[in-house]
Amino acid sequence: TILTTAACSDKKADPAKWTDDEVNNWFEKKEWLGGWNVSPDASVNKRNFAIYYHKNPRHWDQAFLFLKSANLKELPLGKQELEGVHLFVIVQEYYGKQKPDALYESHKKYIDIQYVIQGEEIMGLTTLDKVAVKTPYDEAKDIAFYDFDGGEYHKATPENFFIFLPEDVHRPSITTGDSILVKKIVVKIKIE
Repeated sequence: TILTTAACSDKKADPAKWTDDEVNNWFEKKEWLGGWNVSPDASVNKRNFAIYYHKNPRHWDQAFLFLKSANLKELPLGKQELEGVHLFVIVQEYYGKQKPDALYESHKKYIDIQYVIQGEEIMGLTTLDKVAVKTPYDEAKDIAFYDFDGGEYHKATPENFFIFLPEDVHRPSITTGDSILVKKIVVKIKIE
């Protein structure tokens, strides 16, 4: 009996071993959102997100609490540390780019939560096996850029947010066609 309980609790602690139903149930309950009332975009890989979340729930919870409780529309532009290099936010304001001017990118040290506070933009999403490196990975800036014109495209609005894990090659900041000023927050969570 003791072994059975230990095995079950080990399995429960490791989302990599969860069934698809267990992953979906955990994700759809949205307890991890801490009461923030914004929906994750359909592009979020639920299992991979659950794995990263359970490796470092404290910083994820802190990130979602900040998103829920801060007056996002009034946040000053620039970088604000929530917990040093482990957790910080960058607030930006800009007009979206034309598709050819927006490059795909990826990160190795940080996970992005990207949320459009005001306005709207298009986000491209693809995988590393489909892209060609344009600018090699810069460790100091934690970014690589890629050439690729395909992928899936999703609209980012104040009703949804995106989570970009290291395996998610993303193309943010594409204009929806109207010259709308976008205010966006990017929460950076260090992979630990």
